[in-house]
Amino acid sequence: MITAANSTKLFLFSCTLYFSICLCAVGATANAYEWELKKQADGIDVYTRPVSDSDINEFKGEGIVGVSISAIVELLRDSAQFKNWFPNTSASKLLERDGAVSYQYSIMSTPWPISDRDNIFRSVMTRDETTGSVEITVDAAPDHYPVQKRLHRVTRAKGSWLLTPDGPNKTHVKFVMHLEPGGGIPDWMVNAQIIATPFDALTNMRTTLGAETNE
Repeated sequence: MITAANSTKLFLFSCTLYFSICLCAVGATANAYEWELKKQADGIDVYTRPVSDSDINEFKGEGIVGVSISAIVELLRDSAQFKNWFPNTSASKLLERDGAVSYQYSIMSTPWPISDRDNIFRSVMTRDETTGSVEITVDAAPDHYPVQKRLHRVTRAKGSWLLTPDGPNKTHVKFVMHLEPGGGIPDWMVNAQIIATPFDALTNMRTTLGAETNE
C-alpha cells in the first residue's frame, strides 16, 4: 500500500530525476560542437566551431604571452588603448567602471561600402585566488550608449579572456568570442575573418607589451 509519505518521496524522486535529465541535455547541447584547429603559427593556436542558433562561428585563440597576468589585465582594462592593438578597431573609450565591471565603447572598421560597426561591451573580471588565474567575461550591452549615425550597432556578442600563470612572467592567454556583426555582411566573409582576429589580437598583444617571444 502506497502511503502519503511514500507518495511524496516518489514525487520528489521523479522531480529530481526529471531535472537531472534536463540538465544533462542542456550540457550536451552546450558542448555539441567540437573545436576545429584552423591556424597554428608563432605559438598561437586558433580554433573555430559552429554555434547552434547562429550562422556565425565562435572562435578561440590561445598562446603564451611573456609577461605577467597583471600586465595583461592592465592592457585589457585600458579602454583608450584598445584601439591601438585590437584588430580592425578605429576608436575605443571607457564608458563606465564600477570595480570589476566595465562598459567599453569601440568602433569596428569594415571594408567599403559596408558601414562600420560599433560595440558596447560589458566586461566582468574575476580572480581565482588559489590558482592566480583571471577571467574577464564579455557580453554585448547595445542599449548602454546612444545609437550613432552611420554606424551599425552590434547587438549580439559573448566571449571571455582567460589568463593562467605559466611560469615566471609567462601567461597562457585564451581568447574566446562569438559576435554577430549584422547589417548584411555575408556569413562566409565573417567566418573567414574570425580566423585572423584572435591570431592578430594575440600577436598585437605581445608586441604592445614587449613580449613577442612565445617560448
